[in-house]
Amino acid sequence: MKQIVMLEERREFLTQALKLVGGCVCVSALAACETDVLKSSNIAVRYDVSQTSELSTIGGAVKQAFDGQNGGFPVLIIRMDDDDFLVLSSICTHQACEVNLPGDGDPNIWCECHDSVFDRSTGDVVNGPATAPLQRFEASFDKSTETLTITF
Repeated sequence: MKQIVMLEERREFLTQALKLVGGCVCVSALAACETDVLKSSNIAVRYDVSQTSELSTIGGAVKQAFDGQNGGFPVLIIRMDDDDFLVLSSICTHQACEVNLPGDGDPNIWCECHDSVFDRSTGDVVNGPATAPLQRFEASFDKSTETLTITF
């Protein structure tokens, strides 16, 4: 009889331990899913806009990678007007998939992994499952030299 009680106590202990471990794993996974882990490094890079035909017109957009920046993923560079550019991370804030460029027919930015949609003029979430906007990087444009300075 004593052996049966010990087995039941052991089973209860293991059940509770597994619930605790499972809860910790779930909380960790959820925290990793919805975060803007990209932090500013205060590194500025210069990009010659005149070398990219897609950025010669308002609304034009490209993906461009910069060594060691944005977690190794490219950024989206979107020309907003004659002397204003928006620079967004291409990493979806839902589960870190790479988002697409905004299209000609569809002005939004899509993540094909889980169908999150982001606004092309702000990076804000239009439709989830993502709940956080795309990371935005500071950018300034020197029209005289056609140089875009992006601060990561």
